[in-house]
Amino acid sequence: MKPYEKYIKKENVEKIHNISMDILENVGVKFEDESILEVFKEHGARIDGDIVYIDHKLFEAAMQTVPSEFTIRSGKGDVHIGNGSKVFLPAGGNVYIQDGESIRSMTNEDNINQFKLYDTSPVISCGHVNIFLDEQHQTLDERIYGPVAFVLKYSNKPSIHTKINTFPIREKNKVRESFQKGLKLVKRFEGLDEAYVKISSINPISPLCYDHDPLEKIIGACEENQPLWIISAAMPILSGPTSVASIMAMTNAEILAGIVLTQLLKPGIPVVYGNTSTSTDMRTLQMSLGSPETALMIYATAALADYYHLPFRTGGLLSDAKELDVQAGSESTMLGMATLDCNPDMVLHAIGVLGSFNLVSFEKILVDEEIIMLINRMLKGIDCSDEKLCYEMIKKIGPRGSCLNGRTPKMFKEEFTMSKYFNKVDANQWQNNGSKSVLEATHEDVLKRIESYRMPQITKEQDDLIRQYLPAQYRDRI
Repeated sequence: MKPYEKYIKKENVEKIHNISMDILENVGVKFEDESILEVFKEHGARIDGDIVYIDHKLFEAAMQTVPSEFTIRSGKGDVHIGNGSKVFLPAGGNVYIQDGESIRSMTNEDNINQFKLYDTSPVISCGHVNIFLDEQHQTLDERIYGPVAFVLKYSNKPSIHTKINTFPIREKNKVRESFQKGLKLVKRFEGLDEAYVKISSINPISPLCYDHDPLEKIIGACEENQPLWIISAAMPILSGPTSVASIMAMTNAEILAGIVLTQLLKPGIPVVYGNTSTSTDMRTLQMSLGSPETALMIYATAALADYYHLPFRTGGLLSDAKELDVQAGSESTMLGMATLDCNPDMVLHAIGVLGSFNLVSFEKILVDEEIIMLINRMLKGIDCSDEKLCYEMIKKIGPRGSCLNGRTPKMFKEEFTMSKYFNKVDANQWQNNGSKSVLEATHEDVLKRIESYRMPQITKEQDDLIRQYLPAQYRDRI
């Protein structure tokens, strides 16, 4: 039995699929780009204004060409995506940081330190940096390509997903050109013109719409033969209907429409199925990440991706809490369990997230790493092999014998987790040693981790290629 079947039966996955197909065929999806409408028209889709209707025949033909797994190449290590690859990606886009007892706006120094924590993380697979914040001192090229150039230069890990920042571009007809220039930059840096070197994220606008700029990026990625992931993120009542099942049906239609488009443009191009829809707090009309419904949507995303034989992205140790407290721990563990249990191929915003994506906590990055270790051990289950049943040891010890003898056995280290930050000592010992909290313990290690970062080596040719795109203060060191 698949993990998701505990929460959604296969016949109900089929039911959601059928509703999604009805949406595609009879409700349609809005595509706000004339060239995209022409693509659909050339392939026989029914068009009404900028609404596209996708029938079963067009859908089935497109889905047959999507690969179930693929590999992104990098001189810092290849990244395979598919078959439960669990590629853990950093949080990005947060604008605030939880700093001691206060929340404040992020600075460029915070961005650099966040990058270093992820670069030294035993959990995170790839490098990433947020958009630099002092944009008034940067050229347009530095604003667009600076984050990508930064990660290429300074990350010890593959940099497969840092965004080409097209937000500063004011002319619509320049988005695709600039986006493709960024993809070409990565290809040249890696020296891999024909390989997959970068995956780009595309977000439809719920309900049922793709606006101009994401569509330009889809065209650009297809022309450069680079993978995409398509991610819906609907909120019930605000941007979607009012139940978990209906949210999944609608967003599934959105995602499938985007996937069909990619295959019309470039048959066989890899696409990752993504969904990060959540609950809504109707008292505040804000996103509610830390909810059981969000966890259920993680499982439903796994079920639908399995139905279509697609690699998928979902989950993360997410929380709406505003500090590293019991709420943060409870919500992150609940969503972390769902994420790891459903065995995703990619997880964006994997660790460190507070405040519904907007807030990061450096200390939570370390706590989340610990939570992942604990969940992974739980999911590993109980090994009942003859070796692990230890009958000979039990026979040797006998009634009222002692099991403690010499150094800690290797088997014990394999079987039992040893928490680094969660407090396991006697209450009196803890109090006598200064009553150090988990927050204090992790804060000390945050500073050590940042200090432990070391730059990777790149060639002079690689440095010369990206140097012009780096803000001046980051051209030589961080």
